[in-house]
Amino acid sequence: MCGIVVMVSFNNHNYNLSRLEEMARLVKHRGPDDEGYAIFGLNFNDYSTFYGDDTPESVISSKLHFSPKAKYRYTSENYVVGLAHRRLSIIDLTPAGHQPMCDESGRYWIAHNGEIYNFQDIRKELKQLGYSFFSDTDTEVIIKSYMEWGHGCQNRFNGMWAFAIWDNKDKELFISRDRFGVKPLYYMFHDNFFILCSEIKSILPLTELAPNYQEFYGYLLDGPSNAHKDTFFKNVYRFPAGNFSKYNVRNEKKELFFNKYWELKVPEDNVPFSEKRLKDYSEEYYFLLKDAVKVRLFADVNVSCALSGGLDSSSIVYLACKILEEGGGDRATLSTVSNVYYNKRYMKYDESEHIDIVVDAFGIKSFRSEPNDSTLYDLNSLGIWHYENCPDKMPIQILNTFNLCKKNDFKVNLDGQGSDEITAGYNKYWNNYFTNNSYFSSDYIISIFRSQLDLQTKIRTILGKRISDHPGTIFEDKFGIQVNREYRDSRVCTNYYTASVNQALHNSVNFNLKNLLRDLDAYSMAYSVESRQPFMDYRLISFLNSIPSCYKLRNGWTKYIARVTFKDKLPAEIVWRKDKLGWPRPLKEWLSDKIGNQVIDTIKRSAFIKELIGDISNEDLAVLMKTGRSIFRLFNLARHHEIFFNNERDCYVRHE
Repeated sequence: MCGIVVMVSFNNHNYNLSRLEEMARLVKHRGPDDEGYAIFGLNFNDYSTFYGDDTPESVISSKLHFSPKAKYRYTSENYVVGLAHRRLSIIDLTPAGHQPMCDESGRYWIAHNGEIYNFQDIRKELKQLGYSFFSDTDTEVIIKSYMEWGHGCQNRFNGMWAFAIWDNKDKELFISRDRFGVKPLYYMFHDNFFILCSEIKSILPLTELAPNYQEFYGYLLDGPSNAHKDTFFKNVYRFPAGNFSKYNVRNEKKELFFNKYWELKVPEDNVPFSEKRLKDYSEEYYFLLKDAVKVRLFADVNVSCALSGGLDSSSIVYLACKILEEGGGDRATLSTVSNVYYNKRYMKYDESEHIDIVVDAFGIKSFRSEPNDSTLYDLNSLGIWHYENCPDKMPIQILNTFNLCKKNDFKVNLDGQGSDEITAGYNKYWNNYFTNNSYFSSDYIISIFRSQLDLQTKIRTILGKRISDHPGTIFEDKFGIQVNREYRDSRVCTNYYTASVNQALHNSVNFNLKNLLRDLDAYSMAYSVESRQPFMDYRLISFLNSIPSCYKLRNGWTKYIARVTFKDKLPAEIVWRKDKLGWPRPLKEWLSDKIGNQVIDTIKRSAFIKELIGDISNEDLAVLMKTGRSIFRLFNLARHHEIFFNNERDCYVRHE
């Protein structure tokens, strides 16, 4: 996992490109192991490579074509393009993995963030076509795949990525982002430059960024969104997932044109249940998930698995044990990391009991950590610095888990993110089930009694009436905030609760899941940990997207196919576990303690919040406190503005 910065300078080349090293330093957390720079002019031979303070001596002294030759500096007004890379060394820890990397001819250069999990298979195919390799990296495979297949190479990749390939002959950038947007990529056009970057903060050394008020209002109404192009910063946009773009420097256009290379098909959902099909589907599910885990276990560094004691994380642990044993290894060497709560006030959020069941069943190592109550405010602020937009809660438990990874030298961590969105793991999908299925089917009746919904919710769901606890209604009704419907539709899906189950799941992958993926990337990289998600394997998502929903919600059970698949492999207490916590955090209890006063004080003192929604009375704050998410939206927005627009960021910049 790494951080990239790509810049095309239109004017003031010396000013722009001389700041490339500073821009890359702001994402040092994404790549503390190595750094590299390459700058180019409009003639083929006009280019230079450089190193920085964190470039290993072994890289500097290596004889590779792309080895850095001098300490970074801007040397000539002829240079107009710059590539910067911060490396977290995961595969091929030798100098051959240094970036920016080029092919042997020096024509194609790449800055890459991510992992291509099937790179070894593609490498074999390329060797048969006559290509040779100087490294054991997936990055070199990307370059040579592009040389062989052009933009068609993307459809061969199984992984997560955001990369830019610079064609030094045609003076063109080829830019690509993975199918689901697991890896972040942002861009901005300015009068003086065009920039691509892994994190928005890399733009700060070049120009002051302006706040995007429309997005602030959208966030207050509908929460965070990573599914559309806008960010909290005016004129800074997300590069869309599943797309590529080509940008020719000689044209000097200030616009990107996107080409979609992959899209999840809208599923059909009108096939009756069959025990035979269930068996076939379960076998295919197991095969695909096992292979997804296998390819994600490959690394030249220590790997751990996140374990909550839920079905998803436990399934990954089971498969990792199986794969280790089949490869001649010992399952006892597998390590898991878990966020827990020992404080008696938070016991209902603690999953130690279920973690113990899995750890004892497979005889594996377990590392656990509890968040420190005294650091909640500062840790939340750190999360905002790395997230760059705003969550609508406090990501303490996620940050704590990845901090645990770092303390124990796990540079790669596998987790279960993405499963609920493709196997119907949330109770909210019962709303879609009851709304779109016949009252008279036996499964409908069984599910009414067995599903984990309270009686009032069941009755209202059957009647097609939904209780809205959406925080946005408070901001609309009480403070009169409005955002046009078209803009809101671009941020969030509006038909979650009337769509069929499969359509709702499809919507979740395209909307809500992107927030969760951004969470994982931001908070794992804050601690220089690479997070890998087997459930995000595009083969598995495509398969589950295609099967009828009756294999996902059945007999009152969520994620039915997953439970059936692992019923003889995992302890029954895990497979048929009814409560779902999912990386929980005691927000209610935290708000009633010291952090609650800090939250209120931060909102009250914020001139920015007052500018957005006007004066907030104590009565208003009391109403907002009741919903939790509402108060955290205001609090996090106030902190975001203090960090990014009131120069508080200086302390985080120094930290990098």
